[in-house]
Amino acid sequence: QVFVCGDDVEAKQMVMNIVRALGLTPLDKGTILAAQEIENYPLQLFPMWKFPIILSFVLTAFFFFYCLALDVIYTYIYEKNNFSFFIAITIPNRVCPVMALILLALVYLPGIFAAIIQLYRGTKYRRFPDWLDKWMLCRKQLGLIALAFASLHVVFTLVTPMRAFVSWRTGKGIISQALNNKTEPLNHTNAWISDSYLALGILGFFLFVLLGITSLPSVSNNVNWREFRFVQVR
Repeated sequence: QVFVCGDDVEAKQMVMNIVRALGLTPLDKGTILAAQEIENYPLQLFPMWKFPIILSFVLTAFFFFYCLALDVIYTYIYEKNNFSFFIAITIPNRVCPVMALILLALVYLPGIFAAIIQLYRGTKYRRFPDWLDKWMLCRKQLGLIALAFASLHVVFTLVTPMRAFVSWRTGKGIISQALNNKTEPLNHTNAWISDSYLALGILGFFLFVLLGITSLPSVSNNVNWREFRFVQVR
C-alpha cells in the first residue's frame, strides 16, 4: 500500500493513478493534515503488534504461573515431590496449545460481534465502535502469534521422548513388569485413541499452517474472495 494525502483532489487522483500503474495499491489518507502521520510511519516499531503481543504476554504469564502452582509448588508442599524441572518443557507444552486456541478464538470472535452490531443497527455502512475496529484490525497478528504457539507445541511434543523423566518412567515400567514376571498386553482401544489423537493433531496443525499462509499479504493478494473463504471455513 502507498499512502496518499492532499488538499487538491485532481492532483491526488493523478498520483493514485501513477501508483496503480506501478502495480501498487494507493490508500487515500485524507487531507494534507495527515502528512505528518504518514511521514512518521517508518519510525514506528510494529504499531499493529503492540496489543496482540501484550495480550499474549499477559495470558501466557497467567497460565504459566497457574500450571507452576498446580504441578510444581502444590506437589512439593503437599506430596514432597520435586518436579521443578517441569518448568523447562512440561509446563510450556501445556501453555502453548491453550494459548494457540484462545488466540485463534480471538481472531474470529470480533467478526461475530460485528455481525451482531450490524443486525442491531440494521445497516452495514456505519462505523464500528473504536474498540471493535482496533480489535478487527489486529486479527491477522493474533492469528500469526497463535500459529507460533502451535508450532512451539509441536516442537515441545517432538522432543518429549528425549527427556530423562520420560526415559526413567519407561524404564521403571519395564523393570516393574520384569520383577513381577508379567507383561501388560496391548490395549487396542487405547492404541486407537492415541493414534487418532495424534493424527487429528497433525491434521489440525496442517490446516492451521495453511490458514496462516493464506493470511500473509503476499499470498492473500493472489487468491480471490471465494478461495480465501474456502480456506477459512475449512
